[in-house]
Amino acid sequence: MITKETSRDTNLHFMKERTLNFIGGIVDEIFLAPGKVIAYFQAQRYVNWTIYAREITFYHEQGYVDKPASFFAMSGQVPEYHIKKQTKYKNGVYQEISFDSLYEPRNPLLRERYLSYPENRTGYLIRWMHGDKPRKTVLCLHGFMMGSPREAERMFKIHKLFSMGLDVALCVHPFHWKRIKGLRSARRVYLTLGDTAFTNECVAHSVFDLHNVFLILDKLGAKNIGIVGASLGGYIAGIYACLNKKPDFVAMMVPSLSLLYPISPDIFYRRSPFDLEWQFNARCVAEFHSPLNLQPQIPVDNILLIASRGDKLCPYNLVEKLRQRWGLSRCYYRTGGHWLVFDKIRGHFWYGFLREKNFIEG
Repeated sequence: MITKETSRDTNLHFMKERTLNFIGGIVDEIFLAPGKVIAYFQAQRYVNWTIYAREITFYHEQGYVDKPASFFAMSGQVPEYHIKKQTKYKNGVYQEISFDSLYEPRNPLLRERYLSYPENRTGYLIRWMHGDKPRKTVLCLHGFMMGSPREAERMFKIHKLFSMGLDVALCVHPFHWKRIKGLRSARRVYLTLGDTAFTNECVAHSVFDLHNVFLILDKLGAKNIGIVGASLGGYIAGIYACLNKKPDFVAMMVPSLSLLYPISPDIFYRRSPFDLEWQFNARCVAEFHSPLNLQPQIPVDNILLIASRGDKLCPYNLVEKLRQRWGLSRCYYRTGGHWLVFDKIRGHFWYGFLREKNFIEG
């Protein structure tokens, strides 16, 4: 029997949750403010709309929009790789491994521009390993504008995973860390507002390199590899789960599920000389590769999804849509936003998930 007191407590809890989600969202908006200013100026750049329209049309003509999985290429051969740095880490070893990243953009109209960044032709795999025997490995995929090993150590709490007996690895996205010259802001080329074709190729390149990293780790003797991806890393992890059965599990933390968010390209599209139907088709090209448009190849019981209800970068409603489309049972929502949260459930469910999958004990 529901009493007035119980009902009042429920209402108070609901109001508290809404307030904390709102506060978390406000913090996200503060973090987004500089990006919105940058996006505004990006939207004002000169564009040859005839060439731009041809770039967009390519993805429709090739059938990628209707069959997203066909867009992604994965090599069957282990790329040439080199251990560039090796130092002591705790009671184990830290390694920086470079490899040839020979991704060829699908879209010939921007191939020359995409390949004009020589640093991006080298991929990076970072390892924190015990070095005594092959151990189960957690492979981390970082978010947009991140990518350095030190940032990854903080983001994924690598010290704790290592202390639990796991080896840990990091795959660096295209145009991040050492993969582009210049200031940190140069990394924004991955997601320049309205540069849809370029971003599409970045996404495909991320997936291509992720597969390369799996091949290298396998060659180096690593077994039982699971993926954890955050934000943009969650987007790439979700795609890979739909293309390959290699991962033992995939954990998606506050994942991005549409690159039309959090800053809409509509301010850019409205400058075009084309009609609303063309703008709609352009938006389709910008998000056809979303995990929302694919189906997982690994068992859904091996997928963990953790999001925040007040998240302004990776909206909660898209995560809920993915939960329903994929039939996920391991989907949990935090209180707060993308950056500021008010609970500790991520660690509870994440480490619990690792125990259930026999990656850690206890």
